[in-house]
Amino acid sequence: MSARLAAAALCAALLAGPGAARAGPTPLEASVAVSQGRLSVTLDLSPAFGPEQERRLGNGLTNVVAVVVAVVPEQGGEPVSVTGRVVEVLFDVWDEAYAVVVRDARLPRPVRRSAPDFAALRRLLSEARELDLGPVALLPPGRFRIEVSVEVNPVSRELMQRTRELLAKPTTGRPGAGSRSVLGSMAGYFLRDPTPGADALLLRSRTFGRDEVAAP
Repeated sequence: MSARLAAAALCAALLAGPGAARAGPTPLEASVAVSQGRLSVTLDLSPAFGPEQERRLGNGLTNVVAVVVAVVPEQGGEPVSVTGRVVEVLFDVWDEAYAVVVRDARLPRPVRRSAPDFAALRRLLSEARELDLGPVALLPPGRFRIEVSVEVNPVSRELMQRTRELLAKPTTGRPGAGSRSVLGSMAGYFLRDPTPGADALLLRSRTFGRDEVAAP
């Protein structure tokens, strides 16, 4: 399946599913920087992993956490960059520890981690450091914000597979990648109005200006 079709199917499934996110975007703590002409962001996703998730992620089953990160113009419209990761969490009831597998758009292969307790797991899930969100030249002329969707156990295996296909090819506006069509099909997903019902959370940062990320 092409990246364009995967993104379109993902967007349609999310919009049709029972509830898209909890009501209202949650404030997102984010910092931005530039390295070799590319935008780098560091995020604190801890609002998505509060105490209520301890029972959910410690149920002895494999739980999946899907994280999608986008750079969105302040006035709305198409994201200019999309990336993300998929994390599988399994609580070993015998060892009383969490086994974690991280599939990140920046990594060539999955990374296996462990966490001895929920506090350590929360730190692991919450830290998103120096994410590469593409060339600074792609930023909109005005201000922009970072938007993040965090979803625990997405609604279907097919949706999860398409999410992985999309995240395996992060879309950052690179020439020849067909990324503009992918970004267009993802726009409805990121900009939809949050509604209650699903185990998902939409986080939104303050706005940034190009002058705040100018290359040194």
